[in-house]
Amino acid sequence: MLEAALFTTERPLTKRELARFLRVSEKEVERLIDELKRRYKSEEHGIEVVELNGYKLSVKPQFAGLVARFAKRSELSRGLLRALSIIAHYEPMKQSDLVRAIGNRAYQYVRELERLGFIRSEKYSRTKLLKTTRYFKQYFGIKSKSDLKKVGARNHEV
Repeated sequence: MLEAALFTTERPLTKRELARFLRVSEKEVERLIDELKRRYKSEEHGIEVVELNGYKLSVKPQFAGLVARFAKRSELSRGLLRALSIIAHYEPMKQSDLVRAIGNRAYQYVRELERLGFIRSEKYSRTKLLKTTRYFKQYFGIKSKSDLKKVGARNHEV
């Protein structure tokens, strides 16, 4: 059941959520996650357990670029994609600069992008500093800054 939950979720699931779902302790969830991590560590598997504000199954980085064309990206609205692309291009980026660029919707987009695991933020004076995550790079098959242009072009084709 743990594996199925991690496979189907759109966002990382916390230990607490998983414990409640599985009706076990958080300690037992940790043990099960460790077991899954060991199982998927071998080269014969193309997925891994990713830990980022929770847990989910994700394609291993070495395969992400190869299978990116099969990934479902429709859950990301144009607004979210625009905010994410701006953050990725200028990272690290101040949230206040993002608000100036796209307006007050930026606050909602930042919350949603953090929830999805694409960005992380840290307090920076009276604003936040925004950066993309490893999960963002895996999801879009990005290995370098030049790959960002390819992703942008692909998303404009849709």
